[in-house]
Amino acid sequence: MGKINILDAASSNMIAAGEVVDRPASALKELLENSIDAGARNITIELTGGGNARIRVTDDGEGILREDMPRTLYRHATSKIKTGYDIDGVATLGFRGEALAAAGAVSRMEIISKTEDEQMGSRLICNETGVELYEEGCPKGTTVIISDLFYNVPARRKFMKKDSSEQSACLSVCEKLALSHPAISFCVRCDGAQKLRTPGDGKLYSALYALYGAQTASTFCELEYSSEGIRVSGYISKPESPRGTRALQSFFVNGRSIKSRTVQAALEEAYRSFIPSGKYPAAVLNIELDRRSVDVNVHPAKTEIKFSDERKLFSAVYYAVRTVLSPADTERRLSEKRRELQNVPQTEEIRRAQDELLRPAVVPAAPPVTRVPPRQEEDEPAPIERKVFSANIADSAVTPLSVNNSPYVFLSSDQPQTAEEIPAAPEQSVFAPAPEFTVIGELYGTYIVAELQDKVIIVDKHAAHERILYEELRSRRTVEPQTLLFPVTVTLSPGDCGTLLANAPYLATFGFAIEEFGVSTIAVREIPSALKNTDGIAQILESFARDLTEGSSLPFEEKVDKALYTVACKAAVKARGRTGPEEDAYIIENALRQKLAHCPHGRPFIKEIGKRELERYFDR
Repeated sequence: MGKINILDAASSNMIAAGEVVDRPASALKELLENSIDAGARNITIELTGGGNARIRVTDDGEGILREDMPRTLYRHATSKIKTGYDIDGVATLGFRGEALAAAGAVSRMEIISKTEDEQMGSRLICNETGVELYEEGCPKGTTVIISDLFYNVPARRKFMKKDSSEQSACLSVCEKLALSHPAISFCVRCDGAQKLRTPGDGKLYSALYALYGAQTASTFCELEYSSEGIRVSGYISKPESPRGTRALQSFFVNGRSIKSRTVQAALEEAYRSFIPSGKYPAAVLNIELDRRSVDVNVHPAKTEIKFSDERKLFSAVYYAVRTVLSPADTERRLSEKRRELQNVPQTEEIRRAQDELLRPAVVPAAPPVTRVPPRQEEDEPAPIERKVFSANIADSAVTPLSVNNSPYVFLSSDQPQTAEEIPAAPEQSVFAPAPEFTVIGELYGTYIVAELQDKVIIVDKHAAHERILYEELRSRRTVEPQTLLFPVTVTLSPGDCGTLLANAPYLATFGFAIEEFGVSTIAVREIPSALKNTDGIAQILESFARDLTEGSSLPFEEKVDKALYTVACKAAVKARGRTGPEEDAYIIENALRQKLAHCPHGRPFIKEIGKRELERYFDR
């Protein structure tokens, strides 16, 4: 008897479903794409338990005929194409015919639908007992309900994340589709509470406004560009408003949300000389090109597609962005190329060379940089008179560094107090006393030089202070929250906003007090006392959300630990920033006392030169 078994239809459907539906967000994406392809103008999404317990999608599309209802449960049953040749240039979001079959194989599913010509609608129930079809009174359109996802696949169900994480992923799916189809009104409710709603007036800016709020929407500028059959439109962030992560980058090709390294690289390359390193632009880019020049049948999720000419795509996106950021520079470069081709004989060979030369380069030369002479000593502002702690700053519960050159240290009260007026709160130190040292001075405003009994040390003050703050936050030994007189509002993506609100009690242990403040907006009422200003709050919260969401293989504690890097980096004194002798002594003393040598990112910040090494060098 042979060893090869032919699986039954139920088993093969259950296995194949894992390629299409691997979490609530992927099931929701398939349902929404079906609603969009059906011509819906209003779509309502209801989630319970992050989508693990229940997903309900209701639309006002064309509906499903009663005779077609049972066919929806068959694999590769679709109304979008008739043969495999139709995939070339397919205009619909879906075409594989796997969504409803996959969802029905791993959940308890109901479909209620009615077309415009039918007098009564239909209700299809699919669960472990079988399939049943009833007559049902309902309005035109379709409602799909998915309950108890993966109830019959325990191997997959046990790998589901907690409800808040799955809810954030579902909100991200709704966000992408709302941006790619602004003519459709999306309404999302999670456990009865409305999370987002778009007007559906056909204007992309209205969708941006509804999803991200007025403050974030005002940082975008419109973009419109066409080149070689590729049209690029949408909105990009202004150079003065970069983001700390790529969370607000959305790319669409012919109305389909995609992930493309080519488009991402072109966008960020265009911003290279406009925003600092480590920052990212926000963008919503709609790319329209010949449908036959892309292959969308690469992956069941259909977010990865192939382009016939990625170089042309890169060039179109790059110049579309540069035209907005630096219109004069772009026009000058194109004019130079045109002038080079004047009075050239028009042979066929040279005509091809013309086309190649006129095609925008992938990475154009950077604009000329004007070198600014160094500021003279007499032009520097007079140092700010600072009130600092006494010499024994190691025993103070409040960090005496004032990063923004303010002579005040703010505590949780509304009124500022000078450092001299704050009573010291000594604590039991778990570290041995630091060895005796003398601060000699600073090099280039970045490195502190100190003399010990048997060596000289050079310390990178930003990296060292970053590690000191990181250790304090991680151990929560000196985390003192300060209440803000005016709460700071931060607008994030719906997914990031949900992640942070779900972890608000945990963030409070690190000094952050946050609460929901409208759609996709968080109000920050308290921040750690180590932060001397609120300029980087948005970046810190974005990083927190990103680190808490990504890297599912890491334990939750380690994700939070990683997120604290950003807080420490933002609060640490900056290189070439002004610090006094007492502040330098604080950094040296804590680095030596805690025996620290590397910043949280692993970069060394201390260099030792032994006294004997110096003596040998000078033949002493």
